[in-house]
Amino acid sequence: MSDGMQKILFDPMKHPEWVAPHSPEWYKQLFEEVGEYKYPWKSTFDEPRAEMILADKITSYLCEGRLLDVGCGHGEFALQFALNAREVVGIDVEEGFIETGNKAKFVENINFLILDGNGNLPFPNDYFDVAYTKKGPRDWYHEGNRIVKAGGVILGFYHAGSHGALRELFPGLYSQIPKPEANDILCELNLHESGLTDIKVELLEEIEYLSTPEDVLIKKCFGQSQKLREVVWQECLQDVEGIFNKYATSKGLKIINYYHLLTAKAS
Repeated sequence: MSDGMQKILFDPMKHPEWVAPHSPEWYKQLFEEVGEYKYPWKSTFDEPRAEMILADKITSYLCEGRLLDVGCGHGEFALQFALNAREVVGIDVEEGFIETGNKAKFVENINFLILDGNGNLPFPNDYFDVAYTKKGPRDWYHEGNRIVKAGGVILGFYHAGSHGALRELFPGLYSQIPKPEANDILCELNLHESGLTDIKVELLEEIEYLSTPEDVLIKKCFGQSQKLREVVWQECLQDVEGIFNKYATSKGLKIINYYHLLTAKAS
């Protein structure tokens, strides 16, 4: 299929049912439909996964200290640190996610609280040793600097887009965007008056293989309503199946996920 002959597919982002990802309405809808923040499509990865790199960094800095997860979702990621920390606290604005997290906890040193990570946080100065957000709030770094001990580590992990086959093979369904640069995220975060020091950003590249044509659509429509998903399946599935079957390998359809990983120190 040459670039000049590519069919422009239906764009679900132009449908009135589309909800902006990571907006309060989107999180509410996600919980009501599936009850957790967990990717529903089927895929495999080349190791290491980006989230594994984040987890290893957190563990290396933690040293049995106190840990804060800002925007913890249903708490699955934070739970893995409970046995290596003095205390783990996860906060999220979505009440349903917090209820799920507290039901799943297996030790007493971890708690999930209903709090807006972008607001004032009810923790004492210098309380935590490490704090992080994984695809969560972007305006919490001034408060993070206050509640993390001087010299403690603050991390921000943000999705920077998926590239490769998705944007090359499915125009319209996936729009063209430039490949991210490491420091792009600094323009979006309010760090100038945060007080943080030693700010560094890495751009992580993760290779993923989508398993079926439906997974191309599931990935695009993650967190969207059942009504919109039905429209997208009707408009796109036949074309997506043809493209997928032509270009997928035995592993699946290769895509590249990019993530910004910010590390800084509290002052």
